[in-house]
Amino acid sequence: MTTMIVGIFGHRSDASLAIEALKENGIHKKNISAVTKQKNTLEILSEDTGIGNTEAGAGNGGLFGTARGLGVGLDMVADSAVAAGPAARKLAGADIEGDGLVVSLISSGIPEEDAQKYAGHAAKEHIIVLVTLEEEEDPDRVNTIFEQHHAIPLES
Repeated sequence: MTTMIVGIFGHRSDASLAIEALKENGIHKKNISAVTKQKNTLEILSEDTGIGNTEAGAGNGGLFGTARGLGVGLDMVADSAVAAGPAARKLAGADIEGDGLVVSLISSGIPEEDAQKYAGHAAKEHIIVLVTLEEEEDPDRVNTIFEQHHAIPLES
């Protein structure tokens, strides 16, 4: 059975340092994902840490993507999540301000109440880092690493 541990970061540098510390402590990069609404931030984070390509969801490129970006800027269209890592396919393109990201997080194994709070943090442009652990791996080690790198409490 797997366990998912989630950390919230207000700055790319904190998330990056936490991911690097996870990898140094034996967590394989294939078990680390990140999601936010800041595409440029996640692209840099993904490149710096090697957790995988950034995905923005279907239809977010080309002319449609440009028009969508303009709509987001004018508050005519809701922001959508960008994600990297193994959970990217489930999370990328999810509507942040509606139920899209919440539903995607729930389908990743996060309880609904927590998923709503994480989506709220994503809407604040925080970076959500998700770590999947196998049964034999210690979740306290991940939580300690997150705390050392200034993870934001879920309730804030």
